[in-house]
Amino acid sequence: MWRFVHLTDLHLASTRDGEWNNRFLCSMMGEVMTCLRADLQALQPDFLLITGDVVSTQTREAMLEARKILDPIGIPYYPMGGNHDFVLSESRAWFLEAFGDILPERRSYYTFAHKGLRFCVLDPWWRWPDGSLRPVAPQLALDEMDESVKGLYWALPEEQMDWLEGVLAGDSATPTVVSVHYPVLPTPARLLHPGFRDGGSLENGPEIEALFARHPQVRAVFTGHIHANFIEKSGLVTHVATGGMPEYPVEYRVIEVHEGRMEVETRGLSEPSFALRSLIPGRSYTSGTAQDRAAVIRLT
Repeated sequence: MWRFVHLTDLHLASTRDGEWNNRFLCSMMGEVMTCLRADLQALQPDFLLITGDVVSTQTREAMLEARKILDPIGIPYYPMGGNHDFVLSESRAWFLEAFGDILPERRSYYTFAHKGLRFCVLDPWWRWPDGSLRPVAPQLALDEMDESVKGLYWALPEEQMDWLEGVLAGDSATPTVVSVHYPVLPTPARLLHPGFRDGGSLENGPEIEALFARHPQVRAVFTGHIHANFIEKSGLVTHVATGGMPEYPVEYRVIEVHEGRMEVETRGLSEPSFALRSLIPGRSYTSGTAQDRAAVIRLT
């Protein structure tokens, strides 16, 4: 058995607080990361899979600061971009300046294999009001993203669809995990409580699912973005979305890999006060139902 950890939506290098589905407290992330470091050191996973929104603000300095915060955890990690990371024309260059030397390929989407599993990391683009798909955000995102994602859309560009198809076709025998910031599936109805702010899913999710169906070695997708936990199965693929670290329930996933299966467990920090600080009464539904908190994913 070996294990990895899924973290997402860290929103580092910021002290901005606000409200999303609960209190969104970037200002507590220094304390959170100190606690997380101790917890992960005790757990000793093989690596961390960090599915986007590594930072909150769109600056080179924030991305470089995030590297300084993550390295002291002392565990290898694989970051990727989210809607807060990849906004400007310079954003991916800043990401690669900060993290390029630890990536298996020096680009924003990549693949790697580890102890009998293949991982494919994706980098969706922004849908503009004219219908075009571009790597940079429209002005609406720059003006309103911190308060609302209404009217903002993302999709996987055709070149990455072709790349993913090629990777999967070239290694059909290895069980595969796909990771991407945005969910491929829409948020399940059981999470859509009145007032829930749904971050949305990839516009071309159905096409991505059809691609997975052509390559049955794909067994799991790990995502973030919606700041809530859900686990949903579609065909052979189990989709695992995890809540953001600055917001209730302040949790991460531990994935134990056994012969023929992965076991997904949801864990909070050893110090529960961070979650309590964020929680708005009546909004604990972002932690998910029982089915959203644990899963066994078959690999064979």
